[in-house]
Amino acid sequence: MSSLYRKYRPNQFSELLGQDHIRSSISAMLATDQVGHAYLFSGPRGTGKTTLARLLARAVNCVGKKTKEEACGKCDICLEIQNGSSVDVIEIDAASNRGIDEIRDLREKIAFAPTRSRYKVYIIDEFHMLTREAFNAFLKTLEEPPAHVIFILATTELHKVPETIISRCLRYQFHRATLDKIITVLHEIAAKEGLKLDDSAAQVIAERADGSYRDALALLDNVSGQKNLTAESLRAAIGLPSAEVISQLLLAIESGGAKIVASLLKKFVDEGLDIGVLVREMADSCRQRIFDSATTDVAPSALLLEELLVALARARHSVDTTSLLSASLISAALKRETVKTASSDSTILATPPAASTITDLSEKETTTAPAVDTVSATPVKSNDSGAFWPNFLTSVHEKNHALYAVVSSAHFDGITDDKLNITVKFRFYSERLFERKNRDLIELLASEVAGRSLVLECLVKPDLDVGVNKEEDLLSTVIEVFEINE
Repeated sequence: MSSLYRKYRPNQFSELLGQDHIRSSISAMLATDQVGHAYLFSGPRGTGKTTLARLLARAVNCVGKKTKEEACGKCDICLEIQNGSSVDVIEIDAASNRGIDEIRDLREKIAFAPTRSRYKVYIIDEFHMLTREAFNAFLKTLEEPPAHVIFILATTELHKVPETIISRCLRYQFHRATLDKIITVLHEIAAKEGLKLDDSAAQVIAERADGSYRDALALLDNVSGQKNLTAESLRAAIGLPSAEVISQLLLAIESGGAKIVASLLKKFVDEGLDIGVLVREMADSCRQRIFDSATTDVAPSALLLEELLVALARARHSVDTTSLLSASLISAALKRETVKTASSDSTILATPPAASTITDLSEKETTTAPAVDTVSATPVKSNDSGAFWPNFLTSVHEKNHALYAVVSSAHFDGITDDKLNITVKFRFYSERLFERKNRDLIELLASEVAGRSLVLECLVKPDLDVGVNKEEDLLSTVIEVFEINE
């Protein structure tokens, strides 16, 4: 049985969805018989690049068409191309044929005329995967191709394709499918397949497809055994967390409820579900909040989205994804809990901080506060390191709340003539502090408070006692339970 995305793959230009700008341009070229020798199709996955390449190969070679724009779909040439058996239409996966030897082999074969068709068409998918040497070898062929050869290059990462090749191709950028168009397609195909798909289930599939028609149909195919599809049954079938769990986790992190986050994560993992999927859904929810927020402040959602994406990026290289992502989510909650506590602790802040929202870790100030005389405005004496630390913390808090949450957890070891010396308990705290934008801000503020140039010196000591109640140190607990390698 054929999969849905193969079964409903467009067979005519008119059936191609969402790419009207490309279809009209290529149709006009075919109508005037001005066929180019090289085409470059770029855009997100599942938007029709390979499909259009095959349609174009049929259109230039069809012997039974009544118009120049559309292939008949019935002649032997069309059927061979459609079935993938044409000797004159060669599809190459550059991901597995990416070396110079494969390109040299291609250069030798293109000299031979087509066997049955007018043109010999080479469709090279994932073109950006070629090696540098292979690109250079291919460039010579692209500059002086035989008249009977057409190249159609498809890529999802245009920035990896050399400009020398891009400039020699007719380039077309495919658009990501919109939610509304995917939902419409899902309802149409579900009706043809005898599936009852409610609007909420179609919305879940469309959001999960991330702009890809192919991914949307693959998901629908995955649950097509259920004749009555709702959002709840769909989420359960493909292992997606419920909207309630996502909402509870986001609220717990933003309110600094680290214990609640840990409890929700434990329950989720105990059910055998994929925490990577959970974090991606949380990131999608934050992204949607940002796009939907016309009047509300988007800074908290933007900061949390960044943290979630960084956690996912780190997890790709981790031997224990579940542990790392769990620690990252609880750490995010602990940071916000620390900020809330520090904001109400007058012994830490020399002056009350200006009302502010959580911002991303950047060097720019996002709030405008009235000018006040704070103790950080006057440089401390070179030997007065005791006054330095509270004044420095005040400056960091005023500039960047999220960075303050990490800095305030450090142990202050003093300042020397040219160094600010601190110690942290966790290695990833040190990595956060040494990110370029964070280190630049720390050293700038430290130099202003001390009245001289200081550079950051940070040590990591796992046994560091920073005065946190051991029962409340949830991050330490997670690291121990999940055996994260520090």
